Amino acid sequence: MDYRSSIRSALPLCLGFYSLFLAAVSLAAHQTPKPALTLSPEQKTLRAEQADQWNNEGLRFFAEGRFAEAAEAFEKVYELFPNVPDVGYNLGLAYQQAGKYELSIEPLQRSLTHRPGDPAAFRALGVSLLYLNRLRQGADQLEKSLQADPKNVDTLYHLALAYYGLKEFDRAEECLRWMFDRNPDSALLHLRTANAHRINRRYQEALAELLKALALDPNLPSLYLELGLTYIGLKNGALAQVALEEEVRRHPGSAEALLTLGELFLVVAEGHLEQAVKLDPKHRRAHYLLAKVYQRRRKDDRAQAEFAVAETLAKQEHADLENSFRTMVEAGEGSNQPK
Repeated sequence: MDYRSSIRSALPLCLGFYSLFLAAVSLAAHQTPKPALTLSPEQKTLRAEQADQWNNEGLRFFAEGRFAEAAEAFEKVYELFPNVPDVGYNLGLAYQQAGKYELSIEPLQRSLTHRPGDPAAFRALGVSLLYLNRLRQGADQLEKSLQADPKNVDTLYHLALAYYGLKEFDRAEECLRWMFDRNPDSALLHLRTANAHRINRRYQEALAELLKALALDPNLPSLYLELGLTYIGLKNGALAQVALEEEVRRHPGSAEALLTLGELFLVVAEGHLEQAVKLDPKHRRAHYLLAKVYQRRRKDDRAQAEFAVAETLAKQEHADLENSFRTMVEAGEGSNQPK
């Protein structure tokens, strides 16, 4: 049943209900029997079919980036088959990607109980522990994963992060060196390198790495999100929008991609509105909308200044309207006077 492939940490597994059933029977044979209701063969088959349906639903949600919904589906499978290693792995990974790191720990540990030495489960458990700031425990799990899978980019990357957090800088740099030495043609390696460049605002270097990743694997998860963020850094809104829309198309449930796309629209709007107030400094609504954009982008001082300009222009418009009305009335009264 072990046919997982890489997506961030890894993809959840595609399980058939007959595989689930056989695995559960095999595991049960090695455990102390517990009193339970005896199920007929038909009932057992029905449970397995239900589990298979929920698992497929979870896989679909996971592929779309809807990780919380994926976890809900995998929970139902886990309730029926908690001792099948891949079931716990799927649930733990979905929790992790949904940001529910604490909830991911138990199913991942249970998965390892029934499949000791699984490098993917060690890696997933280690990553969750890192996000919980349990650095030493996370590093221990990642080290176990690395022993079984010494070339894995994700393991080396997260292990380097753990060592940096533990101030074991030599070991961190060794992991980063191994990333390159052991994976010269890895698309994920280029993606990780690009991410580091972008965080340090080295956008041209990031773009070069991303283009290498794109040539090696155009289907690499999060590639188009990283491209979009890099193009934003390069102030190329058009290409950023194309990349982010592609990420949303591939993962319609990705909150991060949707958020970044929304922020991009704010950046584009900011540029247009700044140009509008330059062309027409007395355009009250342009100043007001620009203030709202500044406010959303947390440029508070500039937002307050634009709100003040908009308020001043509003008062001026009101005064002009009153004067115009008074002039009109006075002109009307004058027309009724004898000549």
